[in-house]
Amino acid sequence: MLYDEMEKWVVKILYGVWSVASMRASVKEWMAQGVVFCRSWLREEWATLLSTTVGTALVCFAIVALVVPYKFAGAGVTGIALITNYLWGISPAWFITVGNTLLLLWGWRFLSTRFALWTLYVTVLTSLMVPFFEWFRYPVIENTLLAAIFSGVVSGVGFGMLFRVDACSGGTDVVVMAAKKRWGVDVGAMSFYINVIILLGSFAVVTLEQMLLGAFLLYIETMVIDNVVRSFHRRTQILVISARHREIAGFIMTELERSATLIPATGAYRGASVEMLLVVLPRRQVPPLKRFIASVDPTAFVILSEVSEVVGEGFKSWLHV
Repeated sequence: MLYDEMEKWVVKILYGVWSVASMRASVKEWMAQGVVFCRSWLREEWATLLSTTVGTALVCFAIVALVVPYKFAGAGVTGIALITNYLWGISPAWFITVGNTLLLLWGWRFLSTRFALWTLYVTVLTSLMVPFFEWFRYPVIENTLLAAIFSGVVSGVGFGMLFRVDACSGGTDVVVMAAKKRWGVDVGAMSFYINVIILLGSFAVVTLEQMLLGAFLLYIETMVIDNVVRSFHRRTQILVISARHREIAGFIMTELERSATLIPATGAYRGASVEMLLVVLPRRQVPPLKRFIASVDPTAFVILSEVSEVVGEGFKSWLHV
């Protein structure tokens, strides 16, 4: 009987030791898998992490240093946060964080997982950066028009850095994208109407001049966003018709380390068969190619055109489309 009880205790102890050892092994395995995943994620998303962090910092700086001191009107969730700040002195960080979080939770099921996670990251970062920038004092710009322009440029660069990596600051952007997926509404029109309503609502707490300067600020911001987004992906497409197309293709592949495509074509006037060379290059590689073409075939026919985006190997990854 005693031995039976002892055996039971030994079994329990051994089982407990095995369970702890098994748990430790599982934890180690999970940690190893987590490290591998993080390394893989950083290799793929380091540019997104850098762009969203810097972009959010610029937007938060513009709000604290260039919008709030001059009581400019705003749009979106930030516009409502500015109204609460002008009325009751509440830091914009509070309303931006709460508003963006609630809207993100509401619209999560309509968004891609990647977009939602990066938007969540930007929301959390905003809640930290706005109070951080509020710790500092900033020089006053006497010319309010200049302050509005500067604010639009800084925030436009920041938002552009977010949009170029398929992220956003949340807020009404989430509402608009969710509405598009659910009801098929026009994104641009709905975003415009929402922002106009919030902008006009700010007239209750700011002067007409401050409201108009806020609208002008948003216009500058939109223009800068478009240019920032396009500039990161802009490339030059080049079509070359030349008897020396093989040499030109060789130069592209060996010196520029790019690929090219030869397209069979027929001249409309003479009906002669020719091979047209197609290549897409970053802007900095265009001048060397032009110089080489001029040196080997001054009679070559070359067409250069700007393209807004190129997706594929050597350019933008399909993961970020």
